[in-house]
Amino acid sequence: MGNLIRCKNGHMFSKRRYGNICPYCNMDMTERKELEESFDDNELEESLIRIKTKPVCAWLVCIKGPRYGKDYRIVFGKNYIGRTDAMDIQIIGDNAIKQENHAILSFDEKDLEATLICTEGGGITYLNGKAVYTPQILETYDVITMGESEFLYIALCGKQFSW
Repeated sequence: MGNLIRCKNGHMFSKRRYGNICPYCNMDMTERKELEESFDDNELEESLIRIKTKPVCAWLVCIKGPRYGKDYRIVFGKNYIGRTDAMDIQIIGDNAIKQENHAILSFDEKDLEATLICTEGGGITYLNGKAVYTPQILETYDVITMGESEFLYIALCGKQFSW
């Protein structure tokens, strides 16, 4: 069992049999050597200042499932949910969640409301135990179920605060 490794998409495979390439998604798991530092601390600080960060406006917190205790940042606009690294909210380890576009969590910057949206071809998503077939407005402490995982929705932005 010591030669089993897990790729970033959650697939388990034998390193002895397949090497460092995941047989399911062809992801190369070879450790990458870190680049040598080619700039000083001042240049690093200046480059970090230029990076525009998207402020968090809410979180999904996994309360049941393989990622129990993990939080996921929600930013303004559409947040696509799935297992691949192309998703805004990447949930690794729950193979019952679709790889891409299982659901969308949209946070409206003007109205300061979050909406849970089911996607065509996505998996079934539940809000407080009921299947979501039409867009649903979220409230703090709503429970969202996707795959074998449950998530608690926690809002930061709303009537009392916004960026």
